Amino acid sequence: MNGQMKTETFQSPIRVLRIAHASLTPALRQRERALVRLFPDVKLEVITTTRWREAGVDVDAVEDDLFPVIKTRPLLSKHIQLFAYDPRPIISALRRHRPQLIDLNHEPYSIACAEVLTLCKWFAPRALITIQTCQNIFHQYPLPFRWLERRAFRRASTASICSDTVRDVLLAKGFAKPVGVIPFGVDVDSFSPARGTRAAGEPSTIGFVGRMLPGKGLTILGKALAQLRSEKWKAIVVGDGPEREEFESILRADSLLDRVRFTGAVSFDQVPALYHQMDLLVVPTETTDRIREQFGRVIVEAMASGLPVIGSTCGAIPEVIADAGLVFAEGDVTDLANAIKRMSSDAALREQCANRGRARVEENYSWECVARQTYEFFRQTLAGAHIFEQPQFARGHSAQVRRLDRESENAPA
Repeated sequence: MNGQMKTETFQSPIRVLRIAHASLTPALRQRERALVRLFPDVKLEVITTTRWREAGVDVDAVEDDLFPVIKTRPLLSKHIQLFAYDPRPIISALRRHRPQLIDLNHEPYSIACAEVLTLCKWFAPRALITIQTCQNIFHQYPLPFRWLERRAFRRASTASICSDTVRDVLLAKGFAKPVGVIPFGVDVDSFSPARGTRAAGEPSTIGFVGRMLPGKGLTILGKALAQLRSEKWKAIVVGDGPEREEFESILRADSLLDRVRFTGAVSFDQVPALYHQMDLLVVPTETTDRIREQFGRVIVEAMASGLPVIGSTCGAIPEVIADAGLVFAEGDVTDLANAIKRMSSDAALREQCANRGRARVEENYSWECVARQTYEFFRQTLAGAHIFEQPQFARGHSAQVRRLDRESENAPA
């Protein structure tokens, strides 16, 4: 958290309205579920879409046993930054729940963010708003999105971010209000270490989990595996996307395709068991005009599962891995191949990274830890921005922001 509470002025209970397009199922609402379990004074309601496509799978919204879930149809578009909500359920919730705090999980330049801000102005003008943003690529959006972003910055009281890389962008864009670094979390019970170890002489299983999109580093991984053709290994690739064809062609050229098992896109509840079939996870993301790793949710899932992680230097990956894995220079095929070879051949290193990773998750990324940070952040937001100590930035710090004049990840076309 980029600020410490100097005084406590806000009284319970806290009425919070969470608005997030992908808060569709209990598994996707674990931060909120942990929040209300740990802090009964939080009176929470969640607004989400009736259906959304998550990680290549269509997911329908379902009820929750801990708080009301209001479902509303997405309108206009299926693009995350261009769609709008059917406003009627939101208006009803604002009138009935009378939230003191709107926890808005939409980028400041998005249509949905602009819509919610307008509805709050009309139906909940006294509610404070905190915006959860993950954008870590500096981009000057075309009009009217630039106006929408500036308006959101004026209206929001605070912002919560998933990693330090996002803060650089907010600073560069002139957001001078309090910012809290609240990471994504992981269910440490569902994602837990497997029992048993790989038998001596058995090939190491290298894992990849994620969307197979440009920038996710599949080409780099494929070329690194080709460099390791003489080593004993096999691989599991979880996910799907347009880069699969090129990845397969790289492997096929070196007669390596039969060593790789492709699962395709899978539902969220299938992922924990797949980690148990791996010996290490590779996150080879490369920075592009659309992608710079904002957090790397699969990293904390793998660490919770007792897997050593090898990640690139892209975005927040080194920040999340810390000393619990190996980091290679993004885009460097040989550096990645050497890291895979080192991790695969050194049982002591794998055990050390696995133990450090699990401990790091328990101390920083469990949903209980994230919920406690969220609760404190909410109370500070409601008590007033004056209680935050503004973060001190080194002179010239914002010059480190990656500036791009093309489309950034998830930006409107």
